Amino acid sequence: MIRPNVIERFLAREFVVSQGAVTALMLLVIIGGVLGRTLRDVAEGRIPIDILPTLVALGSFRALLLFWPVALFLAFLFVLGRLQRDSELIAMQAGGVSFARIYKAIFMVAAPAALLLAIMMSAVVPRIEYWVDQLRADAGQRSDLVGITPGRFLRSRVGQQVFFAESFSPDREMLLNVFIYDEKAGKAEVTVAQRGLAAVEGGERFLVLEDGHRYVGVPGEGAFQLLEFERMRMSVPDPAAAPPRRNLDGLPMAELWAQRHEAPFRAEIEWRIALPVSVLMLALAVLPLGLMPPRSGRFARVPVAILVYVAYANFLILGKSWLADGITPIWLGLWWVHLIPLAAWGWFSWRQALLKDLGGRIRMRFA
Repeated sequence: MIRPNVIERFLAREFVVSQGAVTALMLLVIIGGVLGRTLRDVAEGRIPIDILPTLVALGSFRALLLFWPVALFLAFLFVLGRLQRDSELIAMQAGGVSFARIYKAIFMVAAPAALLLAIMMSAVVPRIEYWVDQLRADAGQRSDLVGITPGRFLRSRVGQQVFFAESFSPDREMLLNVFIYDEKAGKAEVTVAQRGLAAVEGGERFLVLEDGHRYVGVPGEGAFQLLEFERMRMSVPDPAAAPPRRNLDGLPMAELWAQRHEAPFRAEIEWRIALPVSVLMLALAVLPLGLMPPRSGRFARVPVAILVYVAYANFLILGKSWLADGITPIWLGLWWVHLIPLAAWGWFSWRQALLKDLGGRIRMRFA
């Protein structure tokens, strides 16, 4: 006789192990994507390289939370597919294991995951968004020189200056083999120096150059002035200071709730609620989607399941946009989108007589 809860614990353990594998693989893909986008921003001089690790870590964690529902969904699918392929699911059913007990194992994993995701979306993710916005805002207000990548030309965000540095000093405090091009009053100024050091004095930004030359003249004419110097200080244009961006996704839940009657704020609230709810909706739909026809492969139902998830996720994103723009009524929110996995669950459950089995179990329990 099967001891109570043994099957549930076995299935839950399989789900957790599979989720860990899927999450680890997904995390590698996410880190690669976030790193590529952030490196592009560094190469184009939008952000300094010194904040690259922080942005990659925060961005990867944020993206992982957004893809957590699909990671759990795929983990359920893979485990159910393997169990049915190896006839373990059939053996369990022959031994009296009902679909209700399988659902119990599924929700032993899905319910804590949804609760944890709800906490993350309401408390942790807004803080991460705020940190990322703050880092980018601070980087945007720092000197143009901070964004210089050795071996690449960088055009100033303010003025006509173009900077180039061959490399950094070992301590990364000084630029080596500096080239600066500028235009003033119709004249071109080219400055080259062996070393350059950024400095701030009296609220103004300067670049202190050492051991270099300056060429001043009109392009196309032969009359150029040559200046040789051991040490020279030149002004660096400072981007206008702007207050840090405060996106809605960086606002705490309490501040959003205080303005819940406004469509954009309500859309953000609904989005933070919808992701944890999506874990439960996908967990409900996964069993009939995971049950494969006889003599089919392990991944026979994966394309259909992925299609259901893609439709669900895209309508969540689209629904958030509609709600923020006032197209969808505030009272409706994003709850209508959850009908997609519910409809898939109802259709496939009816096709496989799953509803009949679950209904019979419920009647027996309350009889």
